Amino acid sequence: MKKALFATIAAFSILLALLLTACGGGDDSELTVILDWFPNADHAGIYAAEAQGYFKEEGLKVKLQAPGNPEDPPKFVAANRADIAISYEPAVILARAEGLPITAIGYVVPTPLNSIQVLKSSGITSPAQLGGKKIGFTGLPTEEVYLKAVLNKAGVNPSSVTMVNVGFELSKALIAKQVDAIIGGYWNVEAVLAEMEGQPVNVFKLQEWGVPEFNELVFVVNEKRAKGDDERLRKFLRAVAKGHAYTVQNPDAAINAVVKASQESDRELVTRGVRLLVPLWQSAPQPFGVMDEAKWGQFIQFLVDNKIIEKPVALEGTLTNKFLR
Repeated sequence: MKKALFATIAAFSILLALLLTACGGGDDSELTVILDWFPNADHAGIYAAEAQGYFKEEGLKVKLQAPGNPEDPPKFVAANRADIAISYEPAVILARAEGLPITAIGYVVPTPLNSIQVLKSSGITSPAQLGGKKIGFTGLPTEEVYLKAVLNKAGVNPSSVTMVNVGFELSKALIAKQVDAIIGGYWNVEAVLAEMEGQPVNVFKLQEWGVPEFNELVFVVNEKRAKGDDERLRKFLRAVAKGHAYTVQNPDAAINAVVKASQESDRELVTRGVRLLVPLWQSAPQPFGVMDEAKWGQFIQFLVDNKIIEKPVALEGTLTNKFLR
């Protein structure tokens, strides 16, 4: 699904030029924020903050932009071509392991959305029934590791399954029964898409089946900026927290803000996605955005144990909660 949205090289060049212009000095109240994808349910609190004027109340002019490629936003902040980007905890850790100077400053979505999904019509009600099945995935090595952990937890020999690289056509492959299950699909996106096609799914959340809990989406900035004391970051996160509190109480208004922001957004998909996220945001650790260093440490060790990274990255520099205090 995501791959169909990737921009051409020319479009990427235009976006980069815009970013260079946006971040090349000027008004100190301005912040350029690069999303991880086009505006969707995950960003409801951010767009609610914009629509309700919370950024303006903090004296900020926030420019929200979708990327040409969802892998690029962390690179923009590392190169000081954007102020803030949205990324993923696993991606931040991998980037740090490769020497990219980025630091997470707060979560957007506190728990994994990534999941294993099967059609309800398949009769599969537990990962313990996945032995001998075909599992579709996007090709990311972390998904293979997640699946192995889930299967081991369920008592299934990982070598008994066949992994099929279906790219980002996860829902399509599952609905067409090209595979028996998928991993890498979000339970508030791909699961909803399948239901919208009249093919409800059973969802197995990774953190409930042997994968350490991690923050699905996080805000990242350049490490040098994170080591400083940029008051704009505190103001931004404060406004975002208010936006999420507003979304919990007024989901329809937040949905409208997301849909208005992008022609790519499907109202039904956004509506269902936001309503699934509201209970998660409602019960999220407070203050909103604070990351659990112990859990980050456990997930880093998980990646080391599974040979995704060679050695643990230091927590210092990888994340900081100081802008949330």
